[in-house]
Amino acid sequence: MVATLFAVSIVIFLMVRLLPGNIIDIMFGGDAQSTPEQRAQAAKQLGLDGSYPEQYWSWMSGVLQGDFGNSLLSQRPISEIFADALPITVELIVLGLLIATVVGVPLGVISAVRRNSASDYASRVGGLIGISVPNFWLATLLLIFFSRVFNWVPPLQYVSFFDDPWKNIQEFFMPAIAISVFTLAITMRMVRATMLEVLNLDYVRTARAKGVPRRHVLRKHALRNALIPVVTVVGFEVGVLIGGAAVVEIIFGLPGVGYILLNAIFQRDYPVIQNATLLIAAVFVVVNMLVDVVYGWLDPRISVS
Repeated sequence: MVATLFAVSIVIFLMVRLLPGNIIDIMFGGDAQSTPEQRAQAAKQLGLDGSYPEQYWSWMSGVLQGDFGNSLLSQRPISEIFADALPITVELIVLGLLIATVVGVPLGVISAVRRNSASDYASRVGGLIGISVPNFWLATLLLIFFSRVFNWVPPLQYVSFFDDPWKNIQEFFMPAIAISVFTLAITMRMVRATMLEVLNLDYVRTARAKGVPRRHVLRKHALRNALIPVVTVVGFEVGVLIGGAAVVEIIFGLPGVGYILLNAIFQRDYPVIQNATLLIAAVFVVVNMLVDVVYGWLDPRISVS
């Protein structure tokens, strides 16, 4: 994990500085009378005058000490920006994963158990549609549909779940559906494929021959082993959800991490871009580490080995 995040931090640092334009150009964009000395002074004040190794060390040494620095434009501490934005993105991702797993896993099981039935064909067609529909298009479509048909749009001002649960649910209802559809479709298709494979294994046939109830065979013997590759897919889908959340947050006006990151990219706010991207990478790495831990719970043979 440490080696991965170190490599990611270097890539982030270099990619940010390869973006066309910079914060100095934005600050002096409308000032035709600005001199090179003024631009150099501004770069020095913002800490952008040193070499790349010096700038990288300044950033990483602060991160390792828990100091993410300040936004170059607003001068607001980045830790405060993340403290406000992170709960929004976390809630959106958790709701998206919850919808995808609660709906996708049962649909996949039903599709596998009732292979080549009407429900199986309906699930497979729905999965193909879910994979094909971009989340930003679905988010826009949901907004148009609810506003035109029901004359209702979600609240524009973010409200915490602890302050007003009902208003919070109204605000996250459509964004969570929009980002969950792709993961739901992937989960459903993966569960179906793995269940079909597991149901044909010897130990499942043996359990059936012994007279074990069908529901018990499906839940205890088949589904638990079928979920191992599904957990892998869901773990990787966290990164997809985070990426999709950035666009969906813009569409619904949710000031989450993705919303802040996109605005920072437009404004070339280097510290915000670097820390937000590193935070997303850290979440992705930690989630995949937790996926490895879950393997041992699903299959005790992995823990023993």
